[in-house]
Amino acid sequence: MAIKNHNKISALDGGSTNNVTCPCCNELVSMRLFTTKDTTLVAKIKGEDKNIYISVCPNCASVFSVNTNYLKERERGTYVLLTEGDLKLISNNNG
Repeated sequence: MAIKNHNKISALDGGSTNNVTCPCCNELVSMRLFTTKDTTLVAKIKGEDKNIYISVCPNCASVFSVNTNYLKERERGTYVLLTEGDLKLISNNNG
């Protein structure tokens, strides 16, 4: 499912990850993946990749950026496992 906003940026649901320990709450969880895609004419002409890859912890709602190599390999159909090293904290919502 894609969610479009007025800036012509679509947010796509990337499914769930394997079980990984959340760096914020230290719980073993299956995080939800999301990607964004810029569909503006400027992005198409310039060929800039401004896609954002994020994951969200279902336990504490912390948001992480995800290593782009992980998602590229996953999209190719390669069996990959998400690790704590693939995550970089964007927002800690653990309260």
